Amino acid sequence: MNDPIARIHYVIEFKSVGLDARLMLNDVEIARSKLADRKIIQQKVNGWMVRGSNSLVLWAALQDPAHPPPLVDLKCLVFRGPYGRQPEESEALARFAERDKTKLPAGSMQQVWSTSFQADPCYGPWRWESGRPIALDQTSTAAVLRVLGSVADALNRNDKQALPAFFRVMTEENVRAHGFDPVQIEAQLEDWCGAWSPVVSWAPVLDDYALSVEGGGRLLRVERKDGKPVFTADAKGNGSGPRDMRLAWLEDGWLIVR
Repeated sequence: MNDPIARIHYVIEFKSVGLDARLMLNDVEIARSKLADRKIIQQKVNGWMVRGSNSLVLWAALQDPAHPPPLVDLKCLVFRGPYGRQPEESEALARFAERDKTKLPAGSMQQVWSTSFQADPCYGPWRWESGRPIALDQTSTAAVLRVLGSVADALNRNDKQALPAFFRVMTEENVRAHGFDPVQIEAQLEDWCGAWSPVVSWAPVLDDYALSVEGGGRLLRVERKDGKPVFTADAKGNGSGPRDMRLAWLEDGWLIVR
């Protein structure tokens, strides 16, 4: 049954003040912060949980050891529980907290904490887990740009029938992981398509994007270097849609999976 209330949810709470930090779950980036950020997030991670052991790794650093910020605060909590209930910090499955800057590395980021835990229940397996290994070479980058270009073409044509097809794996797995309503997801995609202002001459260009391999080599993270949404036709504008996406190389080609 697709009911988020009936599901057990895994949620990661991440806080970073005055630090460069990066949190990885099963080799997938869940959160990232820069020195100037004051970032506090709660992230549902059912869709990244795998059967068996799940690995969580936190990297951090003071960017300029000669001029440390007046305050640093780094915290990570892992919770498991039903939808709609705010747990107490003492209920966390795993916990890391540090506010003493002398105990944190300086310069380049280093691993400051790691833990592992079992997923029970687990709503996988996920298709990316059995994807082909990815190399960041000319062939894979060209394939990813073709996928982005096909989505951009559907947006420019205002093709509300074609657009959901590009996100079918993402939709199916988000429904399974979180209990989302698939009709609502497709309606959101159609709304995005309807709100898109066509830019006939635009096509994604590799120089605009940062690509990184995750998930043990089976996921490709796509984001723009300027931090704007993936589908930003005009660098002077704000763009729309997701700010990052993951693609996997599956038996039926390169597909958007998150």
